[in-house]
Amino acid sequence: MRVALTLSFTANLMLAIFSILVLPERVAIHFAWGGAADGWAARLDSVLLTLSLDTLLFLTFWLSPALLRRTPVNWVNLPNRAYWLSPERREATIARFCERLWAFGAALFLFLLAVGLLTLAANRSDPVRRDQPLFLVALGLFLAYTLYWTVALIQDFRLPTGSGGT
Repeated sequence: MRVALTLSFTANLMLAIFSILVLPERVAIHFAWGGAADGWAARLDSVLLTLSLDTLLFLTFWLSPALLRRTPVNWVNLPNRAYWLSPERREATIARFCERLWAFGAALFLFLLAVGLLTLAANRSDPVRRDQPLFLVALGLFLAYTLYWTVALIQDFRLPTGSGGT
């Protein structure tokens, strides 16, 4: 999953760099319901903000194993954390949890890529308008994946049968 995370992040970086080359100096960065542009920024400011936020998100996902190893157990919100983060299970649990985080990160970057492509297309159209139906499809898919991911995470960290909670 780390490879998927890296590839999806890289695709977003490439889109940001491409955007510098093809977008007008003033770009729409926010859209109202229906797709009409209602927030504007300088192209370079928009791209730098996107690059900064994407990089911060990527580093957070990428460094999650190191962060989790240094985080006190009582700060980790995980189902049945006392069982899963006991000393004999901690490393294996961190590895499992990070795989899930990296998968979610890849999905998040794919959603951000879709939004970025829609924003790029909107800014190259006249009048500037985001494709609302496509945006809603992308958002719906991401929200459905988020629900699936959450349910799978909870199921993955149930107590094993016969564990007695210890």
